[in-house]
Amino acid sequence: MTIPSTDSPARQWLSLPEELRAKLRLGFTGKGHLLDMAGWCLRSGDLELFPVAAHALETAIRENPLDGAMACELLALEQARGLLEPAVTQHLQLLADRWHPPSDLDEYRRLQAERDFKSLKTFTRAGAADQPGNLFWIEQGVVAGCMEGDHEFVVELIESGSESGAEVVIERALKRVSDLFAPEKWVDAEALRDQAMRRPWDAGTILRAFDALNGVADRREPVPGSVAVCLYSWNKADELAETLISLADSDLAGASLFVLDNGSTDGTAGVLREWVSRFESLLGAGRFTVISLPVNIGAAAARNWLLHREDVQAHEFVCYLDDDVELPADWLARLGAAVAEYPEAGVWGCKVVDHFNPLLIQGADSHLLADPAATMDLTRAAPHPFRLSDLHIRTLDGGGFDFMRPCASVMGCCHLFRSRTLVESGDFAIQLSPSQYDDMEHDLRLCEAGTFPVYQGHLAVRHKKRTGAASRTSMQEQGNALGNKYKMQTMHDPAAINGAAEAGRRLLDEDILRKLAWLERA
Repeated sequence: MTIPSTDSPARQWLSLPEELRAKLRLGFTGKGHLLDMAGWCLRSGDLELFPVAAHALETAIRENPLDGAMACELLALEQARGLLEPAVTQHLQLLADRWHPPSDLDEYRRLQAERDFKSLKTFTRAGAADQPGNLFWIEQGVVAGCMEGDHEFVVELIESGSESGAEVVIERALKRVSDLFAPEKWVDAEALRDQAMRRPWDAGTILRAFDALNGVADRREPVPGSVAVCLYSWNKADELAETLISLADSDLAGASLFVLDNGSTDGTAGVLREWVSRFESLLGAGRFTVISLPVNIGAAAARNWLLHREDVQAHEFVCYLDDDVELPADWLARLGAAVAEYPEAGVWGCKVVDHFNPLLIQGADSHLLADPAATMDLTRAAPHPFRLSDLHIRTLDGGGFDFMRPCASVMGCCHLFRSRTLVESGDFAIQLSPSQYDDMEHDLRLCEAGTFPVYQGHLAVRHKKRTGAASRTSMQEQGNALGNKYKMQTMHDPAAINGAAEAGRRLLDEDILRKLAWLERA
């Protein structure tokens, strides 16, 4: 369904209500986000927005073909049901008729709370065997299998539901899984362009179509200047060694490498000694520097320590890497392509995915969300409740974030700065150690100065962040994070944050409109 209009796609985008456009700018994926947009359009009563609602509903169903709770809810809403194509309604009805949650789910809920996906797979497989044809167990098992990255288990479980009589549902579920687990996300650039022209509210499709047809998706460029690649590590000798292997196997294009041992007490010093001669033979004499500190000064202070070295500042660019990442061979050239496309950016970052299961996106393009009416109130747990969008963690990576565009913040596992920008914007905030908010806080300063970050979604870096049961944090860690979040919010004036949020919205609109206009001419 499309908006029947003779206006250009760019004019159609601008004709959308700002409150809706604010949601659409973030992307067109994720069940909760899609249902929120569909609901907003329907509540507006504006018939011209109903095609947006229909597209959002059908996308949510396509992304979640086994979600029986959503099927039951949509079928019960006459207004929503009336927007859907007959084949989609048939899918929902077949699913709803065969999706039956058991009355006793206590054990299942316990395993869910513990994020024990291995046990969840066993539990749901048994449920599917005991209740053949009940798509509830297949849905839960598919979720657990996708979180574990277990393609074989997921396909086997879905196929076991063929006896349910819901062949359409099973076929669509297999298609979704096939798209998710494809080793390379194949892109039909012309089909994407056609979709963008017919549905100019779908920001993700617009961005992907532009990059695919314009060559941005495959672009690789040398970073236009010398690069200091900076790592800092504390007591992660094995992971650091694997990161250094990944670096050595990549195209460093003459970069210099600086590694700060942040007071490690394990085998980190030995690992670095082993790599000195190997990197000097690879990069040249004097291009691999090890800095050893007697104590752990924290991540933010380690970044600052590295930046303030004269031999680091002598480089035109500084790239910070975490010590637990795996890099593709062309990572630096991918960042160079982002510099070439958006030379005015304050920092260039990438898509960060889980090392074990790359379907799980840890970091993508985050955007600043702020309430213009909010004021600073130090008595609240959130004294100034601005936040970053997190759409990327609400869905699996089916290629929907494979684009390049400006944003408010990029994840600090792998990000590139101009040295001059880093010096002028000031140090990373040491009062926010040891949480990750120091990256976000620094990016906010860049936004307030009008030099927004740029997200390079065609570069995926794998990060060995804890997942599953190991990802649970202690009360002390949770308290530290909440405290640092509080401190970060007090560091930024509401007027400055609101100004940056508004500037970010204008920047995203300009970027989308430029790309829509190019696609229309292409």
